[in-house]
Amino acid sequence: MTRRRFERVSFLPQAADDMRALAARSRPLVIEVLRLLVLLDQGRLRPAPLRHFGKTGDLSDCGKIVVALQGQPEYRVVVRDVDGSFRVCEVVAVEERARDLPYLLAGMRLNRLDDPIRRSEALRRIDRIRRLRDGPST
Repeated sequence: MTRRRFERVSFLPQAADDMRALAARSRPLVIEVLRLLVLLDQGRLRPAPLRHFGKTGDLSDCGKIVVALQGQPEYRVVVRDVDGSFRVCEVVAVEERARDLPYLLAGMRLNRLDDPIRRSEALRRIDRIRRLRDGPST
């Protein structure tokens, strides 16, 4: 299998980990994410803008891409606008939409939660959401 190189899309290391975890859970979903990222890289897809929310911090320089396949949970790809026009993007998080997980991860990964209490709350929520989805870790 050859690796697809993107010209205008890059990944945070944690987002690459998200993709590997998604590939282990659902091959059809990871294929759909990659298809959408190819469209983004080609300039044929524009992410929907995000805003500033208390629980995630300011994500107004980010956008979301909805990933929906019949019979699968909805996922979101959160990308950060690098050049001011979404022509160059950095993938920040790829996660299931449930309980705002991708947005919480984006806020944490981009250090958008300055308040230590909000940061701690977000970390607990992320951990709780993942435990509910994946079951207890061994």
